[in-house]
Amino acid sequence: MSTPSPSDVGRLVHLGIGNFARAHTLVATQRAGGWSVSAFTGRTAAMADALNAQRGQYGLIVRGAEGDEVSVVDVIDEVHPADDVDALVRLIADPFTAVVTLTITEKGYAAGSDPAVSAPARLALGLQARRDAGVEDPIALVSCDNLSGNGDALRAAVLENLPADEQARAWFEDHVDVISTMVDRITPSAGDGAAALVTERTGLVDAVPVVTEPFTEWVIEDRFRGRRPEWERAGVQFTDDLGIHELRKLRLLNGAHTLMAYAGQVAGLERVDEAIGHREVRALVEQLWSEARSTLDLPAADLDAYTAALEDRFRNPRLADNLIRIAADGSAKLPVRALPVIAELGGPENAPGEVAAVAAWTAWVTDRVRAGGEVKDPRAEAIAAAAVLEDTTERVSALLDLLDVPAVDSLVDAVIAEETRLPRP
Repeated sequence: MSTPSPSDVGRLVHLGIGNFARAHTLVATQRAGGWSVSAFTGRTAAMADALNAQRGQYGLIVRGAEGDEVSVVDVIDEVHPADDVDALVRLIADPFTAVVTLTITEKGYAAGSDPAVSAPARLALGLQARRDAGVEDPIALVSCDNLSGNGDALRAAVLENLPADEQARAWFEDHVDVISTMVDRITPSAGDGAAALVTERTGLVDAVPVVTEPFTEWVIEDRFRGRRPEWERAGVQFTDDLGIHELRKLRLLNGAHTLMAYAGQVAGLERVDEAIGHREVRALVEQLWSEARSTLDLPAADLDAYTAALEDRFRNPRLADNLIRIAADGSAKLPVRALPVIAELGGPENAPGEVAAVAAWTAWVTDRVRAGGEVKDPRAEAIAAAAVLEDTTERVSALLDLLDVPAVDSLVDAVIAEETRLPRP
């Protein structure tokens, strides 16, 4: 099987067209040049209706500390609702389609086998149609979700929905590449005035503008056998070792975000720039970074540059990323962001910064539940039940149980102690 040049043109199909994909992966695809994009929505058809009414165009607002850069992204040819299974099957079976990218969130990889609600099940149908059509050109499935080992999760989900016979599996291995990536670009919700700004600067009447930060990073496993966009032109990095890039981001960016989301709100703050500018919260972030850095096999200079860039990003006052948005799904985030570092460093006594991230979560959910607020989390009901327990040790133990970590006395005691040290208004 010959390997075409990455610059050869083709069609890219994207599943889960939301703000992040439109600020990150599709911008890189437009800059690569030459490729058409057919997109599918996530949960609702509203985005399809809005983008199709604008001929696939939308405004991109890059919000720097000193001002905004506004441009129009026009790489999308058509947008379909997620439940248009026939359209997806037809596109996957077309040999002109060479790449499928996905931003379906972590939950999307465990959505089951019903094509009406499961993107992996719909992909499996499309791949079966491609095989039945006798298409020999390779196709790449590229996960762009904020999930470690996202390609492995995608592969497992698609294979689970393919026929179990050996011929189907052999065809998959011979014709389908499943690619992991590491993605990074903060993309908050567009606030009031974003649409008017796009119209003022570009003339586009835009119902769905995207606001993002100047920083962008996309690292992709370098193992495509077929055509792909020339993403290098957009600064995308291809690598044979994605794991260290994922771990660096997970423990330094995502770890600090998680800590600030809870500690910042406990301190009475609302935005990331306020949290990193708060003396005591900033000290907690620095402690977490020090601990996390010690687990990363990267040069100190590289880590210095990365954390310095993170601080600049966090301090951007015009991005105004809300802590409440980042606080969602804490029971799923802490087990992969904070707890592994505690374990690797030998226990809570050696990782007070990471323990503080856990304590900030237990304190925040307790405060929020007792004040009658909503906690957006897949385990929200259990969190609410644990948060109202009057005995502190019982409450913290019950909450730690929801993180799928043994609530040993040393960790419980450490979390309780850190709760008392968290900054308050």
